Amino acid sequence: MFEIPFMCIALAVYYEARGESPEGQRQVVHVIENRVNHSAWPDDACAVVKQKGAFSFYWDGKDENPRDAQAWATAQLSVREAWENPWENVGATHYHADYVSPPWSRSNKMTRLGKIGTHIFYSEDRR
Repeated sequence: MFEIPFMCIALAVYYEARGESPEGQRQVVHVIENRVNHSAWPDDACAVVKQKGAFSFYWDGKDENPRDAQAWATAQLSVREAWENPWENVGATHYHADYVSPPWSRSNKMTRLGKIGTHIFYSEDRR
């Protein structure tokens, strides 16, 4: 049986990044980890994922049971690989798809770290 934080993170990867490369999926894992390890966010992965407005899949009102078995297996593998490769963590606390432009992404407190696939990753200077 999987631990609850693992499941919360794997669901986030599945619903937020299942069309991304393994590298892109692992960075989504690292975003969640970086938030857990930052004083500005909850210190629990499930609480981070479920935070209002943080991960759109959780608040869209749709069923959260993965239907694509291969994509679900890949999301779970991405979580395990991210945990096994912490050196890949670029320090991002935020990301968004390149086809949207959320207001927070234009804040002078955000530093764009790079783009992987269709996701753009940022860190936030929270002083």
